[in-house]
Parts: sequence; structure tokens; C-alpha cells
Amino acid sequence: MSSTAMLPQPAQDAALQFPIAISDGVQYTSKLGVAWASGRVNLIGEHTDYNDGFVLPIAIDRVVAIAGRARSDGVVRLWSSHFQEYAQLVLQGLPETFEQKRKTLPRWARYILAVMSELMRAGVPLYGFDAVVHGDVPVGGGMSSSAAIEVATAQACMLFSDGRFTIGTEGATLTPMEVAALCQRAEWVASDVRSGILDQAASCLGRPGLAVLLDCRSLEYRYLPFDAPDVSLVVIDTGVRRELAASAYNERRRQCEEAVQLLRKCIEQQEPESRAAFAIHALRDITQEQLDRYGYQLPHLLRRRAGYVIAENARVLKAARMLEEGAIEKVGPLLWKSHAGLRDEYEVSSVELDALVEIAHQVPGVLGARMLGGGFGGSTINLVRNEAVEALRQAVNNQYPSRTGLQANFDTCKAAGGPGNSWVN
Repeated sequence: MSSTAMLPQPAQDAALQFPIAISDGVQYTSKLGVAWASGRVNLIGEHTDYNDGFVLPIAIDRVVAIAGRARSDGVVRLWSSHFQEYAQLVLQGLPETFEQKRKTLPRWARYILAVMSELMRAGVPLYGFDAVVHGDVPVGGGMSSSAAIEVATAQACMLFSDGRFTIGTEGATLTPMEVAALCQRAEWVASDVRSGILDQAASCLGRPGLAVLLDCRSLEYRYLPFDAPDVSLVVIDTGVRRELAASAYNERRRQCEEAVQLLRKCIEQQEPESRAAFAIHALRDITQEQLDRYGYQLPHLLRRRAGYVIAENARVLKAARMLEEGAIEKVGPLLWKSHAGLRDEYEVSSVELDALVEIAHQVPGVLGARMLGGGFGGSTINLVRNEAVEALRQAVNNQYPSRTGLQANFDTCKAAGGPGNSWVN
């Protein structure tokens, strides 16, 4: 049990809001409890996760929190402080009735329903609860507020389950990566976007001062130092919200899968005695040499998509080696190259994202910048020497509105801890 002063600020705020937002005399079966999970930034490795590749995310000190009390029935009532609206769902009939229940809920509540549905599909018994949902992860800003609410929901369900399942402890019902995979499936059904596991894994695995190198095929991971006192991690929000399902995310995934099929066929035809083609299941398995040799047989569009993913995987592994060596500043040039690939080969950038990266490139002391997340809006991630942060802010404030008609928002983040939950005094 914790005093509220020991909790992340959004968890403290959610706990204070609960008796105000939910105040109709329901008889509860538990004390007041809070659960939380972090948003994330991905240092490098965009759109590689669903290609079985490598990513290098960092959980950040921005969280979504859920504060509430367990009920004695299977009803879940929720208040979102961000959207200023209530939602109610019933656990009975899940997961079979998920689609029917989903249609009646606001978008933010569908993620919570989806996680609870997937937990029940996995055989986890759940209680209903009443709760306030509150956080400081920007919605639609590329820091994955959806993954944060999903992982926080899993933590809340554990807290309110009266000890009937556990996460991450010895002999736990679910490991952190099993929770990440479950929340990934919840994302699919809640959003209709076949996203990779990057966001949920980052939220589940976060540790202060550390980045995570994750192999999205084996789900093996290791921690790398990310705690340079002279360098800041700055996220700049374009002010443009994007819907991944409408921004060709699923289309990019299909294009990558088609490129794999065609390249595998080329290798089988050109090297009939070789077993190389049998090992090709995703773009992660295609080497740059193979793309150089056989890529001319692909349609130009697919060759560009594959070229970006293959080069990005190499950049992730190179960045990981630099972090291991304590050379965080050397990661900067890789970010510029990553953005160029996302803009020109993968074509998921936007006028606003490009403007922010171009402005950053002009500021001495900015080590590197690129678009963050799925694309077509959201934010950029910037590695910046501390003494250059204010100059970058001024450059963006002076140039970005005249170039786009929009205002950009600054956020300086730190690598933070993973999810948690606690009863409150």
C-alpha cells in the first residue's frame, strides 16, 4: 500500500478524482487502488516490428493511470478525464460478445474492453470495477497512449482481481512479454490496425535510464544504457492527429509481405540448389546483398518499401552498439537517415513532420531528429545537446507556424520505469 505522494502524478490525480467522478453510493469490494503504465518513444526502428525486425524503444515519464475500486458484479464503469465522458461495459459474455459491445463504446473505452476480453480469452477471471482514467501521454502524438491504456488496464485488472492472477513475479500467471502480446492483440481488435508489438513491449519493459533492444520475432530483449546527462530527448508534436488505419499503415504491411513473397520466389528460381529461400519469412530475413541482387525484379514501389525496412534494421543494430559503448551522440546521424527513409522510401511522413525535422537540422547542437510513430502526423523525436534545447524551441516557434499554420508543442522526456499498481492509503 502506498501513499499517493509515492505514485506518478497522473496516478495521484486519478485517485483524487475518483470519489468526485464516481459518487453514487455503490458498495465496493476493495480499497481504492491505482494502476499505471508509460507511454513510449522509439529511438529508432520504425515499421520494423511487424516485419519481424528490431526496435529500440524507451518507456518515458508520461503515464496513463486508472484509479478505482472493485465491484461485486461484472460491470465496469469508467470516467475519462481527457475526453470528459463516461463509458460502461459488462464482462458477461466476453470474449464472444466483444464486437457487439465494442460498437456501443467511445473509442478510448474500446481499448479497455479489448484488454479485458483478451484476458478472459486467456482464462483469467475478472471482477468488475469503477474507475477514473487519467494521464499525461499526449493522445495521437506518437507516444502510444493506446499502449499505455492497454497495459494500465492489465495492471488494474490484476489489482482488482483479488489476487487471482499476477504479472511479472516469480510463478506469475503472465510474464511482461505475455502481457505485451495480449495487449497487442487487444490493439488489433480495438483499432483494426495490425500493429507490431513495439508499443506494448516498451510500456511493459520500461526501466529508468535504459532503452530496450527488442527482437520482434523471438521477443528476446536486452537493456542498454540511455542516461546521458548532457543530452536531452525532445519530442515535438506537430499538432496533427492521425488515424493509423486511415494512414495506410495496413497497406504498408501488405506491401512488405508482398515484397517478401516476390523476393523468396526470385531466390528460389535463381538459386534452385540453395536453401536460402527456405529461411525467408519476413523482410528481416532479406540481406542488403540479396536486395541488391534481386530487387530489380520487384515493382519499384515494393523495392523502396523493402529497402527502407532492411536499412532500418541495420540502423537499429548499429545504434544499439553505440549505446553499449556509451556513444549516444553518435546515434544522431542515424536518426536523420531514418527520417529520410521514412519520407522518401516508406512514404509515411507529412509536410508538418518534414518541416520540424528540417528546422531541427538547422540548429547547432541538434544531434539528430526523425518522425516518430506510424506517420502522417504526430511527433518528431530529437536528440539535442542540453545547451541547444532552447535554441531549438525558438527556431520551431519562429518558423513552424509560418510554414504550416500550426503551433508545435515541446516535451522533454526521460527514460522511465515500467507499469505498476498499488492500493492507496
